Amino acid sequence: MSWNDIIGQSRAKKYLQRAVSEQRIAHAYLLWGPHGVGKDALAIEFARTLLCQTHNAESCGVCPECRKATMLQHPNLKIIFALPAGEKDTSGGEEKMKTDVQSEVREQMERKALNNYFHFSIPRASVINIGSVREIRRESSMTAFDAGKKIFIISDAELMNEASQNALLKILEEPPADTIFFLTTSRKELLRPTILSRCQSIRCDALLDDEIETGLKEREHIESKQARLIAQLANGDYSRALDLLGEDLIHLRESAVNFLRAVAVGKPVQIFEEIDFFLDSDRKVSEQFLQIMLLWLRDAMLMQEGKERVINVDQSESLVKFVERYKGAELSATLAVVEHALDLLRKNVYLQLIFVSLAIQLQRILLHEKNS
Repeated sequence: MSWNDIIGQSRAKKYLQRAVSEQRIAHAYLLWGPHGVGKDALAIEFARTLLCQTHNAESCGVCPECRKATMLQHPNLKIIFALPAGEKDTSGGEEKMKTDVQSEVREQMERKALNNYFHFSIPRASVINIGSVREIRRESSMTAFDAGKKIFIISDAELMNEASQNALLKILEEPPADTIFFLTTSRKELLRPTILSRCQSIRCDALLDDEIETGLKEREHIESKQARLIAQLANGDYSRALDLLGEDLIHLRESAVNFLRAVAVGKPVQIFEEIDFFLDSDRKVSEQFLQIMLLWLRDAMLMQEGKERVINVDQSESLVKFVERYKGAELSATLAVVEHALDLLRKNVYLQLIFVSLAIQLQRILLHEKNS
């Protein structure tokens, strides 16, 4: 990784690079903004730059300090994240952590080192407890293993409970020398105002679709058509884009188009076959299905308006036929009902009710316009 490998965030990168070049480094930084936009990646690159033997505004990437920081194995760099109840982050004391948790932590740290946009998600972990923060206090008071600064990154800092936040506040009130804290969060309102006031605040922006698409092509070697579809579904979140790489989006798109066709021609058996599939699936799959349907209908609306820039380029023939068949349909209304279905899904409304209602509303819009 280098500053150039961080997707977007030009304003935040310039701020941090200037802090290094001018040697005006704060004791604590708060990187806040939407989920999956590279807050941890920024913090890790800043840490690597400070630990680099060249002491420049750019890390060299090849010195021993850079290599250790890149692998997240530098003794002066520590990342803290949520662990299961009863566990605590222990440096040099992993025997206190259950074997299965040790293994999961080790695996996820390796994945984070390979891709700084990977999001930590340890099973049964929902809180950064006080034990982890006490380890920060203990380690920050110790002499550094190597010369240079000690850097602590608290990922998803909003997951600190009240006791953890109180303990961290005490450290920030009297920060140890040559120690820097990075708090990354997508919910800064859940952090105590007294913690926020002791941090330099840096806002991170949602990523543009083009930025995610380019990132996927250059970093993950994804071909343009798939990268563009994933970028639209990711909604500004590169971590989500990475998760979507493992999904069969083409099959989901076929299902979405088949569902629309079944609704449009009034085939109840096929409609309920599609609905039954989602009743047996994870709600996340249903959400992706609806998002893909939304994008497909958006493309149909753009074609209806004579615009050529569509996401589903390989579906152009099907889109043209759909628009021709339902050229009088108010496709903006179909977008509205799918967006409403997505909203109901996120509110945990019963899936069968969502899809049956969606089918009825879509059929009313398409068939009414066709027959009018």
